[in-house]
Amino acid sequence: MADTCRDIVRQYGKIVHATYSDSLSEAERLEKALQAFVADPTEETLAAAKTEWVDARHPYLQSEAFRFYAGPIDDEDGPEPMINGWPMDEFYIDYVEGSSESGIINETSVFPEITKELIATMNEKAGETAITSGFHAIEFLLWGQDHNDDGPGDRPVSDYVDGPNAERRGTYLLACADLLTDHLEGLVAEWAPDQPGNFRAEFEAKPPVAAAREILYGIHTLSGKELAGERLLVAWDTQAQEDEHSCFSDMTHLDVQCDAQGIANVYRGSYRKLDGGNVTGPGIRALVRTLLPDRLEEFDGKVAEMLRNVKVIPAPFDQAILGDDESLGRQSIFSAVISLEDFAAMLSELDRELVRRPGP
Repeated sequence: MADTCRDIVRQYGKIVHATYSDSLSEAERLEKALQAFVADPTEETLAAAKTEWVDARHPYLQSEAFRFYAGPIDDEDGPEPMINGWPMDEFYIDYVEGSSESGIINETSVFPEITKELIATMNEKAGETAITSGFHAIEFLLWGQDHNDDGPGDRPVSDYVDGPNAERRGTYLLACADLLTDHLEGLVAEWAPDQPGNFRAEFEAKPPVAAAREILYGIHTLSGKELAGERLLVAWDTQAQEDEHSCFSDMTHLDVQCDAQGIANVYRGSYRKLDGGNVTGPGIRALVRTLLPDRLEEFDGKVAEMLRNVKVIPAPFDQAILGDDESLGRQSIFSAVISLEDFAAMLSELDRELVRRPGP
């Protein structure tokens, strides 16, 4: 069993490094698009920046399968709250409906200079929803609040041209982009191969069964408590837009699909890189084949079902959660919740079997 777990852990390190490397590459493309937009704010450069934001979400969201066990992304000093923190009270950043002078951008006497150090210091300073940095801060600064039933927010380009504090808004946007790439560079370094002293080296040096259990815990938590619970079921229950993950851009359906794909990547031991290459090897599936061979088909089927169910959740998500429980949107979301929770329960069974039979 130790050899199987060791192989899984080594393959996991390859997947993590490849995923974070793609995340950094896409974040750098996003930063360049934001620089072009701030230098020349037009409808075209704004649209290009929005496209890059969406593209940058694909690899990063798949990386959320590497969370929840105090790795470098979310240990005590981890950057996760500064990369993907949500839900956010956007009035900490900029004006909102009913409050035209709110936020760091408009409080010029309190915050005379906008820097990435200031933004980092202010993130979550007033509480968990006081998000000032990361993907969702950038999202809000590009799309603005979403008051539309059939589409995302529509922040005017004039906010960056001649609106109040337009220059400060651009400065804030670029500082957020700079912070994002800084944090992703750190994660890539922590998971780089053959680097004594980084997290990957320490992780691969752990007892193999213990490290494999941490991998299991990560995808178990994302599948059940986080994705099925916090990101889907809460919004399904409250029918409130503020409980939607990417509420400004109406890209929550993409968030869910990519998170589920990240879970499948770790289970299958594979990741398809942005350049088209494949990172393949033994994943958690190899544990199922060893410990619960009679249930391998069931596990494989549940992963496939999970991926199918999240892909049929209609967009925009803030409309899919509305209506009665017989509506197509609410039924599709609930079906996704059930399959994600089922898979989390199966992973718990696998973990118990691994503890019971760790093997030599």
